[in-house]
Amino acid sequence: MGGLRLTPAATYAAAVLLAVAAQLARLPLHAPTTIPYITYVPFILLSAFLGGWGPGLVATILCTLESLYYATEPLETFRVQNPRHWLGLAALALTGTVASALFGRLKEARRAETAGEQRRSEMAREIEARQRMLESVIEHSPVSTALLHGSNFRFEMVNPAYQALAPGEPMVGRTVAEVWPEAASIVIPLLENVRAKQQVYHAADMGLALHRGLSLPPEERYFNFTYVPLPDPAGASGSESGEVLVVASEVTEQHRAAAALEKTLHQLESTLAEKTVLLQEVHHRVKNNLAVIVSLLGMKAGAIENAEAQQSLEDSQQRVRSIALIHEQLYDTEHLDRINFAEYVQQLVQELASVYGVRARQISIRVTADPIQMGIHRAVPCALILNELVTNSLKHAFPGTRTGEVGVTLRKAGPGQIELRVEDNGVGCPRMAPARNGNSLGLRIVEILTKQLEASLEQGDGEGTRFVLRFRGGMPAG
Repeated sequence: MGGLRLTPAATYAAAVLLAVAAQLARLPLHAPTTIPYITYVPFILLSAFLGGWGPGLVATILCTLESLYYATEPLETFRVQNPRHWLGLAALALTGTVASALFGRLKEARRAETAGEQRRSEMAREIEARQRMLESVIEHSPVSTALLHGSNFRFEMVNPAYQALAPGEPMVGRTVAEVWPEAASIVIPLLENVRAKQQVYHAADMGLALHRGLSLPPEERYFNFTYVPLPDPAGASGSESGEVLVVASEVTEQHRAAAALEKTLHQLESTLAEKTVLLQEVHHRVKNNLAVIVSLLGMKAGAIENAEAQQSLEDSQQRVRSIALIHEQLYDTEHLDRINFAEYVQQLVQELASVYGVRARQISIRVTADPIQMGIHRAVPCALILNELVTNSLKHAFPGTRTGEVGVTLRKAGPGQIELRVEDNGVGCPRMAPARNGNSLGLRIVEILTKQLEASLEQGDGEGTRFVLRFRGGMPAG
């Protein structure tokens, strides 16, 4: 039965043929015989053995009908004269039914066993393939992997990456204490705790004194590693013979690089602090030196009787003071290469208002300034232009007792564009063209500095005076 494999159709055909063979086997016998039914039993059993429940039942039915027709009086009829013959027919049918059921169950069990064996074989092949794949992954993995076994944590397996941690050092079959005696006092308690608590342990950037090979002295090395407790093969949790999987990666070079980078950053911060102090001192000294120049110009102006020369010296004095004011702000700000020009505008205009006595003359000054950061290379020429334009309005726009207003506006005119506007409602000013003839030094200075800024300067028409300076500049705040 185990070796013979028949299709379902073949088993039913065999059942019919065996029923026919059962009747043919009775032909030599005198009918009816004293044992009219027993000759059919072997054929029923053989049919059930070959086909199980269905074919066995078919053979049982056919053989019972043959026995009734050919071996039970009256012959060749389906009638029974003696009631005892019903008992024989029933026994034949019962025997065939029970045998068919038993052989059917046996056949199903054998089929299930065969299927189970096939599944187990497939699972075994799959497990073997996965094991080979896992072994290949571990073997070729760049991550150092080792398997420890036993109460003394003996190396059962190490992959090439782990062996590369100490080339030439025998590992498999030796204990952790034998391979890494320098770190045993730290590593072994961790391994024992992992196995006892059955908890995974992770460590990052951990420093250990380990040698790199035979006869080499230990050195400080750094690792990221994980200890994974594996269940004991016998199923005992926390067993002293349980295995521990070690997964490690050396980060010594990264640690040293990070330490070197930190040291470099510290040196750069120290150097930057020194240069900041030095640059602050430079701005402070420039401011002081400009203040000395301002004082000298003031002393010279006071010693000259010529009113025109005295006025020229005072104007130069104010120009130098406007530059000194920039260095004063640079000295006090966090960024030594830029200033908040809005604050500078406010401070310069207040100083000019004080110099020219705008309160006593009843002249009002209106300042509107966006917070714009400006580098020193643009702040100085822009400051001098502002000084000249505001000074021009305060000196010439309101002669005698005339009163009025001076407006100063600093704003962002677009992406990367700055607009500086100075206007008044005074008596007005000649167009810029006559300034080139040398009669107005202030406007000549404005023209020169406008070119230096690569800016455009527009002079408005109508009553009063209006100058609009536009140039590219500005720096991100902070």
